[in-house]
Amino acid sequence: MIISKAAAFAAAGVLALGLTACGPGREGEGLGTVAGAIGGGLIGNQIGSGGGRVAATVIGAGLGGLLGNRIGAAIDDDARRRASEAEYEALERGYDGRPYAWRSDRYRGEVVVGPYYQRESYERCRTYTRRIYMDDGRVITERGSSCRGPRGRWVEVG
Repeated sequence: MIISKAAAFAAAGVLALGLTACGPGREGEGLGTVAGAIGGGLIGNQIGSGGGRVAATVIGAGLGGLLGNRIGAAIDDDARRRASEAEYEALERGYDGRPYAWRSDRYRGEVVVGPYYQRESYERCRTYTRRIYMDDGRVITERGSSCRGPRGRWVEVG
């Protein structure tokens, strides 16, 4: 069975919207789920090829939605903006192993990047570790890789 790209994105969108309907007062989770699903779907679409592209898109959307949901549940818009700025600074100009901290009214966190490395189709790449320190003492830690693409934007890669 062959599924078009539009159908795959539509399915991913329905999945993401379905996950956002988990109850009142969870707007951050919903926004995080949708943003994560879209980003994951786009990354999956770039990674997949041929008939596997649709599957990679759907899988990327699902995984991105789940990750975005957890992040969205954890922090608010101001914290996400500050975290994003710190992450960009760390990826773009950061020293290996140095924490790039951010703080909002309610949350704080840091991003630590590794050395640059090469990956096909990208200008340069880096591994990263993100940490979000919650008021209740929990620490949310995520690890991954981002690459600077041909248009100069940093994108998460698998």
